[in-house]
Amino acid sequence: MAETNASFDGTNGRRAPSDFLTDEAKQGADALKAKASEIADAAQYEVDEIGTAAKEIVVDATDRMKSAANEQKTATADYLATVSQAIQRAAGEFEKDVPQAAQYIRHAGSQLGNVATVVRERDTREIVAEVEDFARRQPALFFGGALFLGFAALRFLKSSTPMPVQGKAQIQGR
Repeated sequence: MAETNASFDGTNGRRAPSDFLTDEAKQGADALKAKASEIADAAQYEVDEIGTAAKEIVVDATDRMKSAANEQKTATADYLATVSQAIQRAAGEFEKDVPQAAQYIRHAGSQLGNVATVVRERDTREIVAEVEDFARRQPALFFGGALFLGFAALRFLKSSTPMPVQGKAQIQGR
């Protein structure tokens, strides 16, 4: 019976060289799996960090754009209110000679003042949606109003632009 136990694997208790290679290959494979898992975890961490940084950049850029849009919206509302006041003053000039025209001009100034209030109080997206809707419903009126506002803006900018210092000296010297 002792003879049967010793020759159980056919090597008299010794391991075959192929068993050593198999064990070495298994250990090497286990080490590679562990290293690959470690690298994958590190890569996932880096991907998560990059994703977080990208989200922060997008949020920051979005906040800056919203801030700039709000500043522009406020400036537009201020400008419209100024034009509305100028129109109201112009209506006063027509009051004596053409009272009916003065009434229409005053009404237009009042409406522009209402627009300035809406621009100041509403969200930018709401304003854009309403303007787009109005432009679709009344394209001629929209473009006519845009043209009028363009002329008014040009007139306002020309009247509020100070003369260059050199130009003043030349005018005074004449």
